[in-house]
Amino acid sequence: MNTAIPLRLITAIVDKNISSLVKLADMALHYGLNSMNIITGRVGMLQQRKGLLGFFAPGASLINESADIFMFLVAAGAEEACLGMLTDVCRLKKGGRATVFSEEVEQVRACEACGQVDGACSFSGEKAKTDAELMGICCIVQRGRGDDIARVTLETGTCVPSTFFGIGTGVRDKLGLLRVAISAEKEVIQAIASTYDAEMIMDMMIDAGKLDQPGNGFIYIHPLSRGIVNARVSTEAPRHAASMEQIISAIDELKSGFSWRSRGVAEKGAVGSRPYLSSLVGFMLFCDDGTSNDLVSAAMAAGAAGATINKMKLVHSGGADYRTLSPARELCSMIVGEKQVPVIVEALEKAGAFGDNGHAKILLRKVPKACTYLGK
Repeated sequence: MNTAIPLRLITAIVDKNISSLVKLADMALHYGLNSMNIITGRVGMLQQRKGLLGFFAPGASLINESADIFMFLVAAGAEEACLGMLTDVCRLKKGGRATVFSEEVEQVRACEACGQVDGACSFSGEKAKTDAELMGICCIVQRGRGDDIARVTLETGTCVPSTFFGIGTGVRDKLGLLRVAISAEKEVIQAIASTYDAEMIMDMMIDAGKLDQPGNGFIYIHPLSRGIVNARVSTEAPRHAASMEQIISAIDELKSGFSWRSRGVAEKGAVGSRPYLSSLVGFMLFCDDGTSNDLVSAAMAAGAAGATINKMKLVHSGGADYRTLSPARELCSMIVGEKQVPVIVEALEKAGAFGDNGHAKILLRKVPKACTYLGK
C-alpha cells in the first residue's frame, strides 16, 4: 500500500474508571470499528490543599488519575459518527469525563494486515457538539518532569492534560558528556488548546520546562479537526448552580467558537522571541512490540533525529486479517522535515518494516511549529 490516503485519527482520553465502566473498546467494536490501539497513561487535576498543609502552603496540589488513551483510524466520512458514538458512550454531555478529538492524517505506507481502514461507523444517535478551532500540543520531557508542564494547562484553565510514558532514543547520543545526565525514560504530555491560545500556552510550557535549554525536551503543536475538551481542571465541587466549565461551554456555544476567550499573544511577550522549527511533520510508526529499536535505527540512518517509543495494546474484532498481528504493539513518534519522509519510508521498507517481522504502518500529521534546544 504505497499511495498516501487521507484519514482521520480519533483519540479518546478517558479516566480508567469510566473506560472500564462503559467498556469503550467493546462498544467501539460493536459499532463497526475493526481495531484500535490503547495506551495506558494518566490525567492530572488540581486539588486545593486543606487543613494545616493548606494553611502553611496555600494553593493547589496536582493529583493524577489513571487513564486509557484510545486511538483508532477511520475514513473522513466516519468522523462525525465516531465522535457521536464517543460522546454518547462516555456521556460527555455531563462534562469533565474525557477529552476526545480527531485530526487529519495521511497513511503513507502499511503492511497488508494493518492497512485496512474503517470506512463507516454504525452509530446513528445524536450528533456530537464539537469544537473546530482546536490545536494539539505535545511535549516530551524526562520522566519525573511532566507535572511541571501539565500544571500550565491546569492553572490557565485550558484543559485536563494527559501523560503517558515512553523511551527516547537518538537525541541523547548527540549530547556528548551531557548524555550521562539525560534519562532515556520519557513522559509525553498531550494537551488541547484553542487555536487562538495554543502558541501562548506552548510558550508557557517551554518556560516551565526550560525546553529551549540542552537536553530538557521537545514540544510541538499539531492542528486538530474537531474535538471535545475536558476542562474540569479541579477536583473541587461546584459552589454555584453551574460550574465554571459549564458556564464557559455555554458561552462557547453562544459565541459559536473560542475566539471570545482569546487571552492574546501580546500578554505573553516571549511568544515569537525565541527560534522555532517549522515545515515539519509528525512521523508515526506503528509496529510489532520488540521491532522498534531496529526500525528506529534504520530511520535515524536515513536522517531522523530520534524517536520516542511507547507501548500499546492492539484490540481488534477478530477478523482473519488481524489474527496475524500481535496484540503487543509499539508507537515510534518522530518529528522530521517534509523532504525527509520518502527517504525514511524507503529505509524502513528495506529494513523489513512492512513484512511479517514488523507489521508496520506509517501515519503523518502536520507540525507547523516546534521548539527544542537548537544550540548556540
